[in-house]
Amino acid sequence: MKRPVWWLLAGIAGFVAIAVGVRTCSPSGSWWENAADDSEQIDPQLTLRNVTLEQRDESGNLLWKVDADEVTYSANQEVANLVNPEGELYQDGELLYRVRADQGIIRENGQLLFLEDNIVATGIQNEMVINGQNLEWQPNNKLMIIRNGLTGRHPQVRAQADEAYIYDGEQRMEFLGNVIATTVTADPEVEPWIKLQSDTLQWRWLDETLETDRPIKVERLEDGKVMQVLTGQRSLVELDEARATIDGDVQGQLLDGPLTLTAEKAVWEVNEQIIQAEQSVRVVNPEEQVTITAQRGQFVLEEQVAVFNQDVVAIAARNNGRLTTNRLRWNLEDQTVLAEGNVAYQQSNPQLTIRGARAQGRIADQTVVVDGGDRVVTEIVPNF
Repeated sequence: MKRPVWWLLAGIAGFVAIAVGVRTCSPSGSWWENAADDSEQIDPQLTLRNVTLEQRDESGNLLWKVDADEVTYSANQEVANLVNPEGELYQDGELLYRVRADQGIIRENGQLLFLEDNIVATGIQNEMVINGQNLEWQPNNKLMIIRNGLTGRHPQVRAQADEAYIYDGEQRMEFLGNVIATTVTADPEVEPWIKLQSDTLQWRWLDETLETDRPIKVERLEDGKVMQVLTGQRSLVELDEARATIDGDVQGQLLDGPLTLTAEKAVWEVNEQIIQAEQSVRVVNPEEQVTITAQRGQFVLEEQVAVFNQDVVAIAARNNGRLTTNRLRWNLEDQTVLAEGNVAYQQSNPQLTIRGARAQGRIADQTVVVDGGDRVVTEIVPNF
């Protein structure tokens, strides 16, 4: 018999709704009763070659159709082993997916489908595809489980993991174990804008979100190089907005700095290269030995500028310099600072305190100028 031509489109969740098609048994009886009439019969009780199997729902709508080079049935005809299965999965009479594998098993009157080795599943309507080694399809639960490693592609995401649970009814997919996901742009020549690594990751393809409540590592890539890294205890990535929100013990490495960042929450506008950090922000420049803490901080990475607000404290370890203010702008390239509002600068050698409305300079070099007209107050502690 002539086999259909399989078109393998790019995408991750080609297997996502495969679980929909095999669910309902044909009202006429067992699924193997639908074997093609023109198949070559080797043993009427055991083996058929060049077979087409079909399954329809109670209304007669086609649910799935599978071609196989060979089908071998168990003695009680409760299990069928397939060789080189290629199939089509339907929902409400519409073709959703094409699948293929090296081997397959059908059990429980067509209600369980297993595919093994070199699995490829392609979504016809949603442009998704998955490759794997072991697939279990539970139609009654609208659940597909892929084990022993998988990779997938989609116009917006590429991913790999140890396992995946696909819930077609909820239009979501859960990756488990050694998950690595990278975003994809419309231009195939453009590299992914971020890379995510976690133990688990949930993808909602219609909402275009990637989410996890487990520790995660997020990296921004540029010309194959990791430019910035943020880690946290949970994260939500909004693909359509190119935004990553990371919560819980956020740690960051701003590699252009080199700066390290600590905060409770960070919102990363990746395309704009802006990181907004909140709740007890702390930034350290180990080369300059400068530490800045505040309640909020914004990092404009492309301009190499950081702006801190509320309870700002900047400390230079070399000379015990300390500057407090309401707002601080830090030029990351030349390490100069501009402080505004309730400025107080202290240093130990010589020991002095200066207060004013505004200050600028380099606290690491003790070259800070405080101004503000008549409001500038200088306190010098003499050495006895």
